[in-house]
Amino acid sequence: MTTKRKRLTQREKDENLRFKKEMQKKGILPPDKPRLNRKKFAQEVVGEFEEMDVISAARYLREAIGCMVSKDMLRVSEEQIGVLKLLKIAVETQKYMKALEEEGHSEYKIGEYIDNVVIPILKL
Repeated sequence: MTTKRKRLTQREKDENLRFKKEMQKKGILPPDKPRLNRKKFAQEVVGEFEEMDVISAARYLREAIGCMVSKDMLRVSEEQIGVLKLLKIAVETQKYMKALEEEGHSEYKIGEYIDNVVIPILKL
């Protein structure tokens, strides 16, 4: 039976932090990474992607997706789930558009599209 680990005291936490900083000064441990500003990162990436021409964007997007996911992944991370949901939205969008064509419609309401395609996938 495993025993529950006791929480560190503030003194122990301070000692660990001091030791870590000492090891960083000596070059044994790498320095702390600055936190990623997610909103700024998202704006920069979307801006750069929008500057790409459509053909190149499609090609490189496919390559990037291939770097993130494959059919035979052993473990699936949260990031990979996000990429897989993106792929699923693309597949379901194609099915939705084909169904509209078969019904003789060339237009659709964005609310219906979101309700029928996007939201069910985001809820997975």
